[in-house]
Amino acid sequence: MRFLFTIAMTLLLYGCYKNESVITDTLIYCSEAYPQSFNSQISHDISTLDATTHQLYNRLVKFDASGESFIPDLATHWQQSDDKLSFTFFLRKNVNFQHTDYFTPTRFFNADDVIFSFQRMLEINTPYNSINRAGDSYFYNHPFTNLVADVIKIDDYTVKFILNEPDVTLLANLAAHYGVIISKQYGEKLLSIGHPEKIDYYPIGTGPYQFKNANKRTGIIRYNAHPQYWGVRPSIKNLIFEVTTNKTKRHSKLLSGECDIITYPEPSQLDKMAANPKIKLHRTATDNLALWSFNTVAAQFNNKNIRQAFSYAIDQKTIIEAIFFQSGNATSSLLAEQSWAYNPKRITLQYNPQLALEMLKNNNFDFNKTITILTSIENSVFNPNFHKTAELIQINLFDIGIKSEIISLLPAALEKRLASGHYDTYLTGINMPMNDPDSLFRPLLSCDATVAEGNSSQWCSKRVQTLLDSALLESNFIKRIMSYYKLQEITQQDRPYYPIAHVLRVDASNQNISGLRVDPLTGIDFQYIRKTEVN
Repeated sequence: MRFLFTIAMTLLLYGCYKNESVITDTLIYCSEAYPQSFNSQISHDISTLDATTHQLYNRLVKFDASGESFIPDLATHWQQSDDKLSFTFFLRKNVNFQHTDYFTPTRFFNADDVIFSFQRMLEINTPYNSINRAGDSYFYNHPFTNLVADVIKIDDYTVKFILNEPDVTLLANLAAHYGVIISKQYGEKLLSIGHPEKIDYYPIGTGPYQFKNANKRTGIIRYNAHPQYWGVRPSIKNLIFEVTTNKTKRHSKLLSGECDIITYPEPSQLDKMAANPKIKLHRTATDNLALWSFNTVAAQFNNKNIRQAFSYAIDQKTIIEAIFFQSGNATSSLLAEQSWAYNPKRITLQYNPQLALEMLKNNNFDFNKTITILTSIENSVFNPNFHKTAELIQINLFDIGIKSEIISLLPAALEKRLASGHYDTYLTGINMPMNDPDSLFRPLLSCDATVAEGNSSQWCSKRVQTLLDSALLESNFIKRIMSYYKLQEITQQDRPYYPIAHVLRVDASNQNISGLRVDPLTGIDFQYIRKTEVN
């Protein structure tokens, strides 16, 4: 009897979602994982960004569609001081926070909310600085916290950001996912009732959608359109996230109509999906980079000629075809081609095992030693299959007489091993938290960056450090670009890293969906989606 009841309920729920998926003002998005929180200030996993940044919140500024210019969001305009140590922002008026079952605001957005949002990140002694801190090791580990000295209220609709030193990346930081604005009034209410932790799980923002409810057990998250939204109001009134961790199952749900949009399909299925006239594939270039790091303080890799030789030994084309399919583009550069600082005069990676062998012999490489290839057991958006990638590299090394050992570890053990420095190479990846090349180059290349922050090569160049630091102070755009051009030339010659692929974000939708926007740094945006009836 219980079995029959379970079957009946399953069919009923299937029918509900099937029915909802054909309604033109309801959209079902099948995501790959449940968000770590509903606040992109404290969580930077892709699932959190998709569920929050564009749906629930606004920022002071954002990037235009080209990703090259800043445009107003909650700030209508701004001014930089002559000494470059402060920026003044003039705020939009008559902006409503969301009204939900758990909070009803009594005033419009103003400067107090800006101060509250950023003081949480900047001021250790504020009540919310430590709230939910144990839930995410990333928390406020991003450039903004070292950039800004203070945020000052001039009046209800004017705020001033004071910098620690001149730095041209403030606007890029404010446009990043952690630049979202939250309600001070809501924060004060939660403190008064003794539940400040709810601020990150029962969100209140100014964005086009408002949070309705979520169930982690079922993986269902529901939003309603924000009826008092200040900007372009979405045509989708009911937005549903359905967490479906299995890639093949997400694909099946798209075909059956249970999902309108899915994210990250199985790479091996992309050709088949592209040939299906009922499916649209949406590919978005990202700055997410799959790379192979050489530990430059290890005896075998403190010589740039050895590192260059290892680069010649790797068959990048085979790795791309076997691992990434259509979800990644082969690259010879750390910086993606769509970046305004990308240097087109790059050194193209060549697969030349004979040259690799000659260079290794000429530089007295010890072929008797076994090289370690360290990697994570868990795959990521940087790499669909770390272990298989390591195996392909291992085969390439074997072909030129190099013995290697693959060491795949769980996150805690991997972090400990990296901190110890006992590894030769590390198969990993990195993403840019904001649309500025400093957010990629500094963690990878700065002498001050730790292994945990991104510098797994443990490489330090005074010349590169000078370029990194001077580029932050340079307000002349052309001069700043030239600094990054030079930096790329140096790193391509010295080769502390072997870049494998810049990963594409791939989403798939039914043909009746239009207007989907995806920002590679801040996530998916449902505000402009249109859904038509299926014939």
